[in-house]
Amino acid sequence: MREELLILAESAITEEERVDFKREFSPEKKTAFWVETVKDIVAMANTNGGILIFGVNDDGSCSEYDCTPLLSFDPARITDQINKYTGVQFSEFQISEVVRSNGKFPAILVLPTRMPIVFCKVGSYEVEPSKQKTAFSVGTLYFRHGAKSEPASQADIANSFNRELGRVREEWLGNIRKVVEAAPGASVIISETSSSKTTVRLTRDPSAPAVRVKDLTETHPYRQTEVIKEIKKAVGRPIKFNGHDIRSIRHFENIGHASHPDFLHKPHELASPQYSESFVDFVSKRVLEDKEYLKKCRTSLRESKSA
Repeated sequence: MREELLILAESAITEEERVDFKREFSPEKKTAFWVETVKDIVAMANTNGGILIFGVNDDGSCSEYDCTPLLSFDPARITDQINKYTGVQFSEFQISEVVRSNGKFPAILVLPTRMPIVFCKVGSYEVEPSKQKTAFSVGTLYFRHGAKSEPASQADIANSFNRELGRVREEWLGNIRKVVEAAPGASVIISETSSSKTTVRLTRDPSAPAVRVKDLTETHPYRQTEVIKEIKKAVGRPIKFNGHDIRSIRHFENIGHASHPDFLHKPHELASPQYSESFVDFVSKRVLEDKEYLKKCRTSLRESKSA
């Protein structure tokens, strides 16, 4: 997906569903800039991903604005702005550099979200004295329609549902394929569950004793929004901490499903991660011991993306 979007951005001569040109990168304009940028990021995430290229006019030509500060911009600030208008800690994006025929341009590459994001706060800003423009309203759902980010249609909702259904179907077929391709003599054993415990067999022998393991909702009870709240509470003092920081910490500490199953669990490949109490303890301890810890993590992630 990332490589596909970068290739598309390099060759696009006009805006389209997955490509948007931004004349300037001007976070200092605050509300006006952020409202329009957040609208496009959310619409792309809801549709099928996309990329916003800064420093480019609507006709594809190079604008007069220097947008390179975006390359060193803290992605956590973008996540904060998205959260401000949606209540969602969306961080499935990355800041990249796009090489086009007329130069190099910074960009925000947006990955698709599984569940559509809805705006929970009005996005309005002043366009001239006593005149306001509303980019989106409370409860609205935005998708990309060609080169525009617009309110959802019935077809958008149906397409979003069908995309998610396709992902789930592909996962199911993958599991079925594993069964079909299993070695001769292997058997599939479905065991009953008792309370919140799951019974599994770690051998092909059906007469072997079953092993009872804890439900992972008990061992890894926190999803991203919840784990952020728990870490803030455990630190016990005000800190700037959001979904981007979770990604940064995971990169800095090499925390993944396979490397740290005690910290992180994904029920399946397409599922959102679930975090344990041990992860909360680990992060809060690091933050309390080192005031520069979160900054180090963010820097490490940013440098890995620019390498």
